[in-house]
Amino acid sequence: FEDHLTLVEAPQDDIRTLAVIETARSLSPGKPLTEVINTHHHFGHSGGMRAAVSEGLTVITHALNRNFYLDSVSRTHLLSPDAFQRNPQAIRIETVSEAYELSDALRTVQIFPIVDSPHADGLLMVYFPAERALAVADVYSTPSPTVTNPRFPHVANLIENIQNYNLRADIILPIHGQSEPFSSVTRAVQAEARA
Repeated sequence: FEDHLTLVEAPQDDIRTLAVIETARSLSPGKPLTEVINTHHHFGHSGGMRAAVSEGLTVITHALNRNFYLDSVSRTHLLSPDAFQRNPQAIRIETVSEAYELSDALRTVQIFPIVDSPHADGLLMVYFPAERALAVADVYSTPSPTVTNPRFPHVANLIENIQNYNLRADIILPIHGQSEPFSSVTRAVQAEARA
């Protein structure tokens, strides 16, 4: 954004999330990192949330996840103090239950709940309209080159949500994987239909 940075995910654990935060800050040293968008509560996407809160980031998550994060931040880690135990902060949470937008003169980011996802309740996707890029977690991942017939059990629901929100995605940004043309997702739907 024009005057700040926003992070998508606080992944895995303190070590990984703090490294991601440090890297983000080093890429734009004049801009504060102010918020983290959390796609869902599974640990690969939320394991570093206490570290993100310890750094003063506002958590943007699905409304269904609110109590989970309030509870996780309220717990103590005395045997092995984590980043939050060492630097406690008041948690700030913004919840999403319908289309949500972050915008300034430079950038717009749209956040959408993935309705009826077979993967998880409280799942969000993040859309960058200027780039026509869609970031998703777990509902589509870059297939491993060593797997002959990868499965994509969640892509039909993903496509349905994209159509319902009238999104025009040219690029898919899977949290687990690499940037790909969106045609990869449509091919995955076809492959899953044949499976």
